[in-house]
This record gives sequence, structure tokens and C-alpha cells, in this order.
Amino acid sequence: MNAIDIKERLSDKTRPVFAIGVAADLVGVSVHTLRMYETAGLIIPQRTKSKRRLYSQSDIERLQCIRVMIEDRGFNLAGIKGMMSMAPCWEIKGCSEADRASCDAYKSSLEPCWMVKSTTSACQDEECSECPVYREVTTCHNMKSYLQEHWKNA
Repeated sequence: MNAIDIKERLSDKTRPVFAIGVAADLVGVSVHTLRMYETAGLIIPQRTKSKRRLYSQSDIERLQCIRVMIEDRGFNLAGIKGMMSMAPCWEIKGCSEADRASCDAYKSSLEPCWMVKSTTSACQDEECSECPVYREVTTCHNMKSYLQEHWKNA
């Protein structure tokens, strides 16, 4: 591997490199808390073949955002989950009317779209952790600006 390859690998914020204990330490929470966030659908860590959780730098930033919402803003897990469920995934992904009609994520506002098991063609073959709604829109940095832009153009 040459120096350019190493530099690219180190700069890839989506590359899962942190074990759950290291991720918990970086965020300042317990391993149990990270598992609770995962169960709530707020984070989707990558899994190794042996099912170990690995977190990327982007995941760490998302987890830090969750901590800020809980500790500084007074949100609970249900509130964060509800906020994330407001992202209009059907618009972001360009779903057809037929896909929307059969999509539980479109019909329900209780769960973020990546937590709803979809059978529509727009999502059925996609890994939720790679979805642009999960990766780009429902982060602290992007959610507010996306929703502001969405409502301004609505």
C-alpha cells in the first residue's frame, strides 16, 4: 500500500474502525448506552463477519450529536427518533407514487425510514446504513437545514 492509499483510508470518515468499547469511550457513554441507541434505531454500526460492532468517524459524530440533544437540549430517545422520522425519505430518494402507496415509511411518522422494513423497489436492496437519508440528512449538521429548506420550498 502506498502513501496515497493510506492517506485516503485515514481520511475516509465512513470507514468503520472503532470497536464498541473505543466508540463508547470517545463519546463518553457506556457500551450499554451505545447498544440502547442501536436498539432505538438512532445508530447503525457496521458488523464484522463475526458480528462485532464497528463504528466510523461519522458514527462517532452522530453519537456525539445524540449526546448533545439528550444532555444539552433535553431530548429523550423517542424525541430524537421522532425528529429523525420527519425526514421525507420518499422525496430524497425520488420514490414513485406506486412505491409511496406501498411503503410503510411513507405512511408512518413513528419510525425513521431505516427502521421500517420496506418491500418497495426503492429500498429493498439497499443497506440502511448506506442510505442517503440515514447518512446525510438525519445528522445534527444537516437535519435542521434540510427541513428548513424543505418547508421553504413546500
